[in-house]
Amino acid sequence: MAYGIFHITFRTEVFSSVLAYAGPVQEFIGWVVEDPGRAWIALATLVIPYIGLYYLLFEDRK
Repeated sequence: MAYGIFHITFRTEVFSSVLAYAGPVQEFIGWVVEDPGRAWIALATLVIPYIGLYYLLFEDRK
């Protein structure tokens, strides 16, 4: 089983495609680190969609 995970991760192209998705995240973190005032924008980017989802799921519809 461990060799299967190793083979899929490193010997196929799966790992490189996962890293392609992580690239923009790393750039966004670097953008926030450059100016710590941008942390509020990063926090809003992460929190606001969940507030909307919570509202849609648990709204009291009559």
